[in-house]
Amino acid sequence: MPLTLDEYRCLRGFSVLYSGGLDSAAVAILMGGLIDGPIHLLTYKHRYGALFNEWSRRHNDDLRRILGERVLHSLVDLTETWDQLGAAQILREIAKHRGHWVICLGCQQSMATQTVLYNLEHGITNTFICSSVGGEYAVMSMGVTREKNMAWYARYGVRYNAPLLDLGVHKEEERALLRQHGVDPGWGRRRSHQGYQPICLLGFQHGLDILVDWHTTYPPQRIGDYLDEKAEVSDLLIRAALRARGHDPERLIAANLARYHAEEEAIAAVRARATA
Repeated sequence: MPLTLDEYRCLRGFSVLYSGGLDSAAVAILMGGLIDGPIHLLTYKHRYGALFNEWSRRHNDDLRRILGERVLHSLVDLTETWDQLGAAQILREIAKHRGHWVICLGCQQSMATQTVLYNLEHGITNTFICSSVGGEYAVMSMGVTREKNMAWYARYGVRYNAPLLDLGVHKEEERALLRQHGVDPGWGRRRSHQGYQPICLLGFQHGLDILVDWHTTYPPQRIGDYLDEKAEVSDLLIRAALRARGHDPERLIAANLARYHAEEEAIAAVRARATA
């Protein structure tokens, strides 16, 4: 469910699917100014054409200057997880689901798997994606994708939100926010933005979406079916990884759900006051 500024202030710490580009840097600064607690920046790479991954660290010193030493950045290789979710049989996956969109969506769900695993180990109850205004048609940002992911993350006591969409923050506002804090936003025109994030060669299938607002349409029903199928595989991977690291999955999930529900109560109180 979308949150307001006052509702976001009820949260305690968060992780960000962080590339180091304009959108993710804006989310870190915006949410870090509202929310107390640790800030975990999670940058994912893979061995299928993710290049210049260290570029994601460019703004780390800026973010710590603005938000303090609570900013933690991790660069995580998700290749093995993605292989287990389908990348190793990508042509078969494309044929099965009848769409090239399984490439980027499969990568995203691998990120989701790794993020929930990380959140459970670190007691984090909030994850923010950096989908931006004007790009909601993209397969990773579509309503069906966000709805399915919100419900799936919540199973583990993790709130899944897209703050830029919730708050209606546009690209120019993002650039202004970074400049206000002395952070170089990079060069941008319209929705196209050349910041400092890594480059994914597979992601160039969406290049025309940004440059000329031309894009394919994605089938919501098939996307929903795909996400439902991968959700169960991801659950098995998360639990197996936790056990391999010496954790009790049920105990970690229960502890995260308790923190999650405490935040939900605080959010409900804010909403009640707002409607009184």
